[in-house]
Amino acid sequence: MTMTDQTTTGDAVDSSSAHRIDRGTWVVGLDGSDCAANALEWAISNVDGRASSIELVTAWQTPVAGAYPMSSPVTVVVDDTEFHDAAVHDVSEVAAGLGERVALPVTASVGHGGPAQVLLEASDPAALLVIGSRGRGGFARLLLGSTSTQCATHATVPTVVVPGDVEPAAVQKVMVGCDGSPNSMAALRWAINFAPPGGTVVVVWVWDATPLAVGADAFFFPDASDLAAERFHHLVDTVALQARSRGVTLEREFVRGTPRSALAAQADDADLVVVGARGHGAVGAALLGSVSTWLLHHLHRPTAVVPLIS
Repeated sequence: MTMTDQTTTGDAVDSSSAHRIDRGTWVVGLDGSDCAANALEWAISNVDGRASSIELVTAWQTPVAGAYPMSSPVTVVVDDTEFHDAAVHDVSEVAAGLGERVALPVTASVGHGGPAQVLLEASDPAALLVIGSRGRGGFARLLLGSTSTQCATHATVPTVVVPGDVEPAAVQKVMVGCDGSPNSMAALRWAINFAPPGGTVVVVWVWDATPLAVGADAFFFPDASDLAAERFHHLVDTVALQARSRGVTLEREFVRGTPRSALAAQADDADLVVVGARGHGAVGAALLGSVSTWLLHHLHRPTAVVPLIS
């Protein structure tokens, strides 16, 4: 995969440094879909004070020619120049318009290859990746497309997935799903840093009240629930100073129930939902835990997935 054709609006960038992105850059994926345009609007609503620049990234691919009969081998030369040029033109136009709306350098990049591959490579040195939940090639019945799934699963930086049916707005209230894992604590620290001064971060820990056995011998462990609540408050105490220093209100919710339904209910009035890439219950090979994956597919809220290494 190659990254080519960077154009810049706002502050000038010399060609020798055009390929480098500092840690304050937000990368926004574009593919011409309404969902991607909505993700860009979300980024515009929240970028002020949080980034040093914006990079708009789109991908183009050489169309696949139809198969020919084996008895008549034909060599087909595809001139893909127009596809490349169309991608450059479209993203450059968006960048030019965006440069008039934000007081930040805006860069447009075009990559050759699959959309997820291009976005993952472009975002690797960035501070944040912002993408729509479903691109131009997705099925209408699916809330989350393959590109957004791959990016949320494999990105090395926090990734915000924005559904196409949410109104882009400045984030004031952030909900964080926490289970005490290192991943969820990384997500909590990131959320506190992302929340604006005067904003609120609600930390939700769900204690699964499902019996360990079913039938007549079903039983619970109330003492374990109390211990979990104690540990929850202890862990949140470790980031309380961080929240106070930023002027962020930190709220705690220890909920007894099933993680999916409880977190979905708590997310109803949140502007942004934040989860770790993998929680305690995930298989080691899975970069996204089952709960995080479910939330991405079912919540109609912008959702940030934070990898442990960020």
